[in-house]
Amino acid sequence: MTETLMEECRLEGGPVHMPDRLRTALVPVGDLKVKLSFSNGWEHFERVAEFTETGVPIFRWTMCTKVAE
Repeated sequence: MTETLMEECRLEGGPVHMPDRLRTALVPVGDLKVKLSFSNGWEHFERVAEFTETGVPIFRWTMCTKVAE
């Protein structure tokens, strides 16, 4: 069984009321998109060619989708 390598990323943009603790996530190395459940919906982020000062990859908000009822 192969182990999936994970890396920390920084989520930027999106809802201003999203807590800072949710803006750091673990994603599989090489993933280009992140989907985060937040406030009755899904916040979508995509990897950009930028990094934080400490070298953490940045994913920027692209859209929100609502949970189907």
